[in-house]
Amino acid sequence: MHAIRMHEYGGPEVLRYEEAPLPVAASGEVLIKVAGTSFNPADAIIRAGVLHHSHPVRMPHIPGTDVAGTIVGLGAGVTGHAIGDRVIAALPRPADGAAGELTLVPATTVVPAPMSIPLADAAALPIAPP
Repeated sequence: MHAIRMHEYGGPEVLRYEEAPLPVAASGEVLIKVAGTSFNPADAIIRAGVLHHSHPVRMPHIPGTDVAGTIVGLGAGVTGHAIGDRVIAALPRPADGAAGELTLVPATTVVPAPMSIPLADAAALPIAPP
């Protein structure tokens, strides 16, 4: 799959569009085909390394805290979700984010996407400031 990844902390210049390993859903996770993500101030702070002591990420790292997409895989023990569900979620850190074709999300953090807006636009909802 293709993803935006960073191999070190820094400014926007550390972001690279490149090939990344395909994620596989583990127990309790769903695999989402990403329709959209958004970048929050927190994403920029994490990328810059401001929080590397309290919120380190494993490099290379895929940014993107918010996600909207379609479930394409279910890990063992996942109930209440089905392949094909349109969903949104805020991804936990230090896990990889949603700036790729696919992302993994704990099933407990996934909620149905609103049907009243385009799915890609729904990526702005999970951590949107009031």
